[in-house]
Amino acid sequence: MKISFFLLLIFYSKLALTEDINLTFVTEHLPPYQIIKENTPVTGFAVDLVHEIAKRSGYTYQIDAFSWVRSYNLAQQKENHCIFSIARIPAREKLFEWVGTMTEVNNAVVWGLREKNIPTVSHIDELKDYLIAVNKNDVTHLGLLERGFKAQKNLYVLNNTDSLLGLLTTRPEINLIVADDITIAYRAELAGIDINRLERVFEIADLQLNFYLACNKNTDKKIINTLTQSLAQIHSDGFYKKTLSRWQDKMVHIN
Repeated sequence: MKISFFLLLIFYSKLALTEDINLTFVTEHLPPYQIIKENTPVTGFAVDLVHEIAKRSGYTYQIDAFSWVRSYNLAQQKENHCIFSIARIPAREKLFEWVGTMTEVNNAVVWGLREKNIPTVSHIDELKDYLIAVNKNDVTHLGLLERGFKAQKNLYVLNNTDSLLGLLTTRPEINLIVADDITIAYRAELAGIDINRLERVFEIADLQLNFYLACNKNTDKKIINTLTQSLAQIHSDGFYKKTLSRWQDKMVHIN
């Protein structure tokens, strides 16, 4: 009886703790990881994972979708706010509490239009002769800054990721954009651009887009630990692979 009472006390203590905590997960439109459509809940591969992580952790939660810049700022400024899918790079290491990996690894790729006839590029420094459009505070933006690129010289920095391909096709001064193989087809579809007009100019092999779940630095460590354990579980018990298999056909790599 004493043991049963003790276990019951632990259960209700944990329940009370989780009921008092409301987490907000913020994200952006980045198909197939996160897909935002008007008047419908956010869907996507990473969204399915977040729902399961939150469910297993026992916290009440909501998922809000904004522009990347707003989501990024909210996750830095507000306690109990977490962001996905975010790349983990040195420049961001101390800005967040890192929960764990959300998606597969793929590298940043520089894309151009075939009709612009960009010469063959064999080294990243050769790209500094062009104007590259990047999304503000995106991993590609920060990664290129780390590699010596400069805003207003060879980087055109904007707030709305949906506009990247639009700029490439409508602004003659924009030579290139940076995206990954998995999302480029969705970006092209969104912009109404034939994917066959695009070509891979250069792959930045040391700029990996390893997507993570991360939380505000002031979020209680117990919450971070619980989320980390739940994320580790979905990787180990088959939920991750099962979810990936449902979305795999939507993750087509463009060569």
